[in-house]
Amino acid sequence: MQEDPQAKPLAPVQDYPRSDMEFGGIKPKALRREEKSSKCLVYVLAIMVIQGTVLLIFASIILRVRTPDFEIGSARVRNLKYGNSSAPSFNFTLVTEVTVENNNFGDFRFANTTGSVWCGPVVVGEMKIPTGRAQARATERLNVSVDVSSVRILDTKNLSNNISSGLLELNSHVKLSGKVNIMNIMRRRRHPEMNCFMKLNLTGHTVKELTCD
Repeated sequence: MQEDPQAKPLAPVQDYPRSDMEFGGIKPKALRREEKSSKCLVYVLAIMVIQGTVLLIFASIILRVRTPDFEIGSARVRNLKYGNSSAPSFNFTLVTEVTVENNNFGDFRFANTTGSVWCGPVVVGEMKIPTGRAQARATERLNVSVDVSSVRILDTKNLSNNISSGLLELNSHVKLSGKVNIMNIMRRRRHPEMNCFMKLNLTGHTVKELTCD
């Protein structure tokens, strides 16, 4: 049988890929959009975690309010007079440098206050601290003079023994009242206290073993 010259071969059936299949290594647009959305969500969460960590560090370090350190940095004696005859006595001026060390990231403003200097159980002088301000991360130094006298000491026998030994044991206590202000965000009241101990060498007119806690 001869082939019909007019006949045409049938066209091959084309195999069209489904819309949810990759074609030529290219992903469909819907899948690419989903992957981009997932990446964006991961990036947003990562940024939020980083910001939260930074804010936590900022709050725990910068905004943390600490009580400033308050103590006598140095002390010397001026105009010392003492005697140990029938009426033992002493009087002098204690010249001190008081320090307020502020470790906060905001200033510390404190009001004027009065503390005491003791010789044994008796108050022998008043330490007056003026109003002041310790700036952020700085130390405020104040020169404070205290008139010290044995007028209030009634136990003359014990006083006579102390003067004979050439040493007077003194201690001082002052409590400040002030407010720490950090960036106008945190405002907290703080009350630093000073407890200092020293020995006065009567013959040498010097202060020894000055310690504060």
